[in-house]
Amino acid sequence: MQSVVFSGDGGEHLRIDVLGYERAPVGEYFDDNWLSVQVTIKAGGFSGSFSASFLTGELETLRQGSLSLYESLTGHAKFETLEGQLSLDLVGDGHGHIRLTGSAEDRAGLGNTLAFAFTFDQTQLQSTVQGLARVLDTFPVRT
Repeated sequence: MQSVVFSGDGGEHLRIDVLGYERAPVGEYFDDNWLSVQVTIKAGGFSGSFSASFLTGELETLRQGSLSLYESLTGHAKFETLEGQLSLDLVGDGHGHIRLTGSAEDRAGLGNTLAFAFTFDQTQLQSTVQGLARVLDTFPVRT
């Protein structure tokens, strides 16, 4: 199992544990690239976890956006899953502060929804980018 963690300044966190590919490769992009994940969120008085499926390409997009944000301190990175279970927007203020806002849905299409937000220092984003790189080294995009 590999993990990606966003840690907020006030003890908040978002953790994505990647459990593995959902199935053996068959030569079709979507079938080959689904990952089983467990998402855990602690924000304010709320905490919980749920199972989801993400595409490897979605995590690669998050890695690229997070790396760009880490290097420039300004701009934003977005993450949206095909099934709509997790969306994130990270915005850098140009002074080393990043605000993460997100929405999580415990079941694709008809689940309960949690909106959350927290802030953290740009230096904390480095470990997130490294975590994403480890995930993608272990579970690369299959072509």
